[in-house]
Amino acid sequence: MSDLNVQSQVSFETKPFSFTGNTKEYFGIWIVNLLLSIVTVGIYTAWAKVMRLRYFYANTWLDGHNFEYHAKPMQILIGRIIVVAYLIFTQVMANIYPIAGLILILPYFILLPWVINKALAFNARMTSYRNVRFGFEGTYWRSLGIFILMPLAVSLAGGFIAPIASQMAMDYLGNNTRYGNLKFETKTPLGALYGNFGATIVFIIAGFAIMAFAVFGVFAGTGAGFEDLLNDFDPDGATSDIIATIGVFGGIIVLYSVIIFAFIFYNAGVRNVAYNHTLLDGVHRFKSTLSRIKYVWIIFSNFVAVILTVGLL
Repeated sequence: MSDLNVQSQVSFETKPFSFTGNTKEYFGIWIVNLLLSIVTVGIYTAWAKVMRLRYFYANTWLDGHNFEYHAKPMQILIGRIIVVAYLIFTQVMANIYPIAGLILILPYFILLPWVINKALAFNARMTSYRNVRFGFEGTYWRSLGIFILMPLAVSLAGGFIAPIASQMAMDYLGNNTRYGNLKFETKTPLGALYGNFGATIVFIIAGFAIMAFAVFGVFAGTGAGFEDLLNDFDPDGATSDIIATIGVFGGIIVLYSVIIFAFIFYNAGVRNVAYNHTLLDGVHRFKSTLSRIKYVWIIFSNFVAVILTVGLL
């Protein structure tokens, strides 16, 4: 008798996400939302959010089916009214009784993990695909540690434990999310996150180098002529103070710009690592190939376009 070894071959099929929205359609939604939000002193923003998300969800497709967003504007408005009312009350009390204001801010930090979990659960529950709702089941103490205490620890450690905080956050979000009765499972590798952290440091160094060369080039090319022009109008010597002030403010802008774009670069990498190590029901894998540099360029170019068109783009 001989043994017959049979090896099964499993084929995997890739199903990409796609987006079918277009600028003209969304501009119509956006401009109406903006005008009505201004006219209603912000009240309409709840309806604007629902319209915006319904448009984006309806135009996001996977395997021939689109997503749906089911939230009602009044649900969002009531939540916003409660938060705004509490913040206004806290601010008023802080102006009248500073000690009372400090005491009232404590419940905000105590309730914040609960609010975060409720917001995540609400957004998941209001999202569906193929008529099946998503869900989120997080815990208060885990949320407190991940979203309140860990950011403080990252700040105290000078940012060097940011990958650990990112791992905890992405695993918490993934492992507590479900699609109907099917659970997601995320196991984000810490080594890959530190690799992304190292790439972010390189991005920061390169960003400062590029900005420094750009600023040096501008001053080298126009600085002398600019100074001569100022001296014609200001012979008393205040020109150097003006140039120094411009330099200080320019340096601050460069500093914050590089930090902001480095944060965007880092988060895009974290998303890739986490999604690439996520399973649904132990079978369905996810793959994210978002280019960090391309994403930063999109954010930067969009920001410039918005500024140059006074918000219209």
